Amino acid sequence: MTERGEKDILFREITRQRSDPSIYYGYLGMKLEELGEGTSRFRMPVSSRLFNSGGVVHGGALASIAAAAAAAALATLVDPASQDMFTVEMKINFLAPARDGDIVAQAEIVQRGRSVAVGESLVYDGEGRLLAKAMATYLIRERKKDQEKG
Repeated sequence: MTERGEKDILFREITRQRSDPSIYYGYLGMKLEELGEGTSRFRMPVSSRLFNSGGVVHGGALASIAAAAAAAALATLVDPASQDMFTVEMKINFLAPARDGDIVAQAEIVQRGRSVAVGESLVYDGEGRLLAKAMATYLIRERKKDQEKG
């Protein structure tokens, strides 16, 4: 199979895994809209179930979509048959509140080493106003031969 064919299969699997409505992403209403090599974009509709007591989208919901987008971007750069990835740390700055419309997280991997990667997510409202900026650090581990999927 060609490298492009293998990437297509990987991207379809990443999308399938992150589109299951029974997992956390589905609970929040997140949808993976775009996936590229080292990039991704998620969308989440604002609803009152995401609000905090102040009537705006809870910071945890913004952090969730930021984390989802960065992890999906990194998933395009690891070998799912022989590598695992784990979030080590994530930092987020909240810049503006959201009350309605959609929330969009655009992420890219800004550094991918042998065992550590760093991703950046920018979170916007539907009108393009920056709501939050997040940075996440990931550990990438080679699976031992007896643990490999296949």
